[in-house]
Amino acid sequence: MAAPNPILVLDQIAKSFGDTVALHPTDLAIEKGEFIALMGPSGCGKTTTLRLIAGLDYASAGRMLMWGADDITATPPWKRDMPMVWQSYALFPFLSVRENVEFGLKQKRRLVSRDRRTRALEWLDKLGIADLAERSIHQLSGGQRQRVAIARALALQPEILLLDEPLSALDANRRLHMQSELKRLHSELGITFLYVTHNQSEAFAMADRVVILSDGRVQQIGAPKEVYRAPANRFVAEFVGANTILDGTMTSSGKVETPMGTFGIARGTPPAAHAGASLLVPADRVALSGGASGAANEVTGEILTEEFTGSFVTIMLRLSDGTEMKVQKQQSEIDGLDLTPGARICASWPAEVGYVLPRDSGAGHRVSN
Repeated sequence: MAAPNPILVLDQIAKSFGDTVALHPTDLAIEKGEFIALMGPSGCGKTTTLRLIAGLDYASAGRMLMWGADDITATPPWKRDMPMVWQSYALFPFLSVRENVEFGLKQKRRLVSRDRRTRALEWLDKLGIADLAERSIHQLSGGQRQRVAIARALALQPEILLLDEPLSALDANRRLHMQSELKRLHSELGITFLYVTHNQSEAFAMADRVVILSDGRVQQIGAPKEVYRAPANRFVAEFVGANTILDGTMTSSGKVETPMGTFGIARGTPPAAHAGASLLVPADRVALSGGASGAANEVTGEILTEEFTGSFVTIMLRLSDGTEMKVQKQQSEIDGLDLTPGARICASWPAEVGYVLPRDSGAGHRVSN
């Protein structure tokens, strides 16, 4: 289903480099003011897609339309109102912070000196670095340089802002802070953001919709919660990384029979009886106990690892058939349990959280606006 008021439409856009297909024919409609995140493993096509939108590469096939009518497929990048914030920031070392922000205002917007200075200082203030305006770039930290790059792009007040993994060089604390800053700026400005990242937490925290790619094909488009709770296929389920996948067979009673037992489900589109199926169990919905609880959906496993990450604990179990089950809990929920490696423990989950996919669902494309 297309966005109701698309500012940008990719219509069967594709890109090949010689015999190598970097992006298969792709459709994507982006609404004005949306925050779209492109995600996937290295080489999946996300950066290629962003470069095509920016005009840094030209499509091998398909069209790109602004407002559904203006064909910009062959428009050079300097004529597109789509500045990019690069992973490396791409700042000019011979210019001051203020002059870096002014650069596009002079070259692209043709503002006079006084107006350039005023707007540059306004945007540096919005990013909280107005006091650094006259410093050299080499005097800034990585986080400060990243803010300068964002200020330079936003000072142009573009219709679409492109961001290519802009937070990847920051430490964890600064990254979380800048996520909040970007989300705030997006909300205040109403500018369309297209954001490339391999970081799931970044995409899910900021984006209205995420686009998951693999091998140059779109696998799923949807709201973060939908992608997380109802992945379109096995690839997405494994890429999201917070699911355990139990392979088995559908029974005539609508359950999934596996080597560990037969489990009820409540979501998804089950295949026909006796067909192969994969049951997804979300890590954050699994309960742990020292002994059998009598729950309908329950397995016993051996503790492999316990990883404390601050806000929660991730426990890995090995089930009887060798499947590794991931469980994520608050520390208070597991106090008193024996989680030493090799200990036996019971894991259970309510049937309503189980989501089933056909076992052979290796690729697909689900669109949700």
